[in-house]
Amino acid sequence: MKRSSLYLFVSLLLILSFTLASCAPTATPATEGPQASAPEATQPVAEAETITVIFPKHEADLSGAFEARIREFEKQSGIKVELIQSDWDSVANRILPEISTGGSAYDVVEFDNGWVAEWCGAGWATPLNDFMPAGYTDGMIPGLVNLFSCPDGKVYGIVWNNDTRFFYYNAEKLAAAGFNEPPQTWDEFKQVSLAAKEKGAVSYGMAPFWNQEWSLGNEFHFWTYAFGGEIVDSKGCFLFNKDPNTLAALQYMMDSLKDGVSNPAGMTYNQAASQDAFLKGDSLFMPQGIAGLMAYTKDASVSNVDGQIKVGLVPGVEAGMSAALTLPEAYAIPAQSEHKEAAWKFIEFMTSKETNKALAQEIGVLPIWVDLYTDADLTAKYPFWADFQAQLATARGLSKLTWYGDFVDISTAEVHKALADEQTAQQALDNMASGLSQFECKP
Repeated sequence: MKRSSLYLFVSLLLILSFTLASCAPTATPATEGPQASAPEATQPVAEAETITVIFPKHEADLSGAFEARIREFEKQSGIKVELIQSDWDSVANRILPEISTGGSAYDVVEFDNGWVAEWCGAGWATPLNDFMPAGYTDGMIPGLVNLFSCPDGKVYGIVWNNDTRFFYYNAEKLAAAGFNEPPQTWDEFKQVSLAAKEKGAVSYGMAPFWNQEWSLGNEFHFWTYAFGGEIVDSKGCFLFNKDPNTLAALQYMMDSLKDGVSNPAGMTYNQAASQDAFLKGDSLFMPQGIAGLMAYTKDASVSNVDGQIKVGLVPGVEAGMSAALTLPEAYAIPAQSEHKEAAWKFIEFMTSKETNKALAQEIGVLPIWVDLYTDADLTAKYPFWADFQAQLATARGLSKLTWYGDFVDISTAEVHKALADEQTAQQALDNMASGLSQFECKP
């Protein structure tokens, strides 16, 4: 990687962030033989402290890398970890009811970026400043630290998954379709996809993850941003049902299914299924791929595309326009946890620079520590990180709304109906506005 590229990458990252003695009466002296020593009392062995930790499985963690680090934490700390991992939606469905009702079942929980506005001030999480050493977050990407800080100035979450998404394409199949460069616009994206299908290079241009679940809310944000649209303003007032660019984004999603650009099976795909199709070579593009995807292109047990994948910029309505979605996830300690000190030790270990580098090396996670982007071991293994820099400058997060959970529930239902051709794009957006009317202009 060129030195100038490395410095630019780091600067962009800086833009875009815890004793009884007893006495006996004196007896008449007498000659006594030596007395046997009393056996020492057996001291009870302290039972190891146990914490319960719940967070989603990382999309790139096909090898159990996170659990391996957790078991190493157990060895080093003596703290036992009851680990609960599943898909994101299942984890959210366990955490939110528990934490919002003051439950104490969990000691370390997933803290999603879409929950920040709601959790801040709600009293659901513990400020980590009470535990972390002074300056602990120095050296982390500032934007990631800031995102999980609340208006009181305290930090409530430390990022474990720096989940910025990138645009990947199969360069070999692109060339087979007669193209040397990836598309710069969404019109070109359609043209190239259909040409590649016609020549038998791929089955579809993309295999979207449009199942009706939380990630469809992420997809709605991504396509809206990619078309220059807006969802709400700074006061939480609705823009999605009035903005022509947001309408165009949803219409493009719908049309991609009708035109044969998108695999219709994508209506039931989650992110893992979408990635699987891309790694098998069935689709030409993956517009929202995880940072660690390239590491898995080399795993023959899941990939048929080793050496074929490159990183490009997300297309725009016009050439030169681009936008990406960033979806960081953090660890937090629930307010009612009975093991806060042990919970912090877990977070400290799992977000340390040592662990962050180990996970980057093994499964390609994007680091949270700035200087790891210029680490010689990592830059040698991941030279394509240089290609991430231009996209990082365009990355945007989810809408910061205290009612974001309601937004996801209603928007995913209406968007999915539109994708299933059960209503028009405008009807879907209008129905979203109607279903969310009680939250109009509430941040």
